[in-house]
Amino acid sequence: MKRRHFILGGGLLATLSLGATATNASLADSVSSVADFRVLEEIEREADLSSSPRTSSTPSTHTWDTNDITTGTDATDDTEVDTIEADYEFNGDAASFDGLDETNITVKIDRNGDGSKTDVSVNSTGATDIGGAVATFDLSGNPNTNIAGDMTLSIDGIENPSSTGSFRPSLTLTNYNGDTISTEADLTIVDGEPFFEPTITSVPSSFTVDNSIQIDYEIENTGDQTDTQTIRLLVDGTQEDSTSVTLDPQVSTTGSFSYTPTSSDDDAVDITVESDDDSDAEIVTKGNTFTIALDPTTAGDTDSIHTWSANTVSESDFNDGEDIDTIDVDYSDNNQGSTLDGLNQDDITVEMTRQLSGGPDRSTISVNDDDYSGDTATFDLSGFYNTDITNDSNNSDIVVTIGNSNDNTGAENPSQDSYTATITLNGEEGSTVSDTVSYDTT
Repeated sequence: MKRRHFILGGGLLATLSLGATATNASLADSVSSVADFRVLEEIEREADLSSSPRTSSTPSTHTWDTNDITTGTDATDDTEVDTIEADYEFNGDAASFDGLDETNITVKIDRNGDGSKTDVSVNSTGATDIGGAVATFDLSGNPNTNIAGDMTLSIDGIENPSSTGSFRPSLTLTNYNGDTISTEADLTIVDGEPFFEPTITSVPSSFTVDNSIQIDYEIENTGDQTDTQTIRLLVDGTQEDSTSVTLDPQVSTTGSFSYTPTSSDDDAVDITVESDDDSDAEIVTKGNTFTIALDPTTAGDTDSIHTWSANTVSESDFNDGEDIDTIDVDYSDNNQGSTLDGLNQDDITVEMTRQLSGGPDRSTISVNDDDYSGDTATFDLSGFYNTDITNDSNNSDIVVTIGNSNDNTGAENPSQDSYTATITLNGEEGSTVSDTVSYDTT
């Protein structure tokens, strides 16, 4: 089974791993901030490994994808990868690198954390030693080999083990200081059987409620028998769609599924494409609920209208459909964001779609008397109104406007730069919906 784990790296190259149920908090608890690359804890890491074909004693292309290894973001930190050791020595069997050289090895590294990968060549001399069941690849230092995102290692022509079954090869990365980090993967070898290997080739990085996302995939039969299998889409473990695929050996096909997230989905959903033999998974996180627009965006403008809006908030976001009681805005952003000096309740407009006995109603909600200053404020909604928000596809569910164009009032924009601000809807019984968004001044 292939799994993609998105784990925050500590900016250091060390022998560290997290189990499948570990959290970033547990990583923080396990790793100190000292940059001495000591081995703190030896835990199993998991990588993705595809093999085509999967038949025994056959030259094959093995492609590794590591998703939970990062080595910092600055090459001057001396955290660059120097060598990669691939160990295919198993109890009673082995794969073989015999006959291969550096031209059969492809290494691609995301060095900036932006998803793009740079080819890194393997030296023909030095520590490079390709042969037998264990091979060492000495990476060229130009360009730098800092890993800020994913790494892909492709081995073209490695001979699969001579027996069938499941094996656990490993990769060990060593930096210029001699410190190491290791990962393992599952390798399944079959004879006289099909093996349908799914790969998710494209999925959005984020989703919004009620907007369909597309999941593109490839299915390859890496076994040696023709077969027909059902390919399934699972979202958080629940099957949402399926299709039937027939493939001859060493033949692949592509397809796509779609899924429409709902307000009941968590802030991150596990998207899985699975066959009868294997699966591939990606995590898709919920995107911004709110947007913010500035009019004007001019840096230093003292009467800029700030309009917050969201069309994905509904009563299900609040316990038992409780009313929205107050709305907080926070522009602090290291004490340099927008300010609300001199504004009062007359400068604040709140519109929302409410669920009334006669159906959805779009109304302007009064704000109780108050004066605002500084970079934070709480808008106390009038209790005269029912404010149990509902979803209406024809309108933004809620719009909060700071500033009154008729009176030439508004927020004061900060100096030219990019900033973040947070809005929080507070339910009367303690439920909250909060979102942090970016905005620019020009």
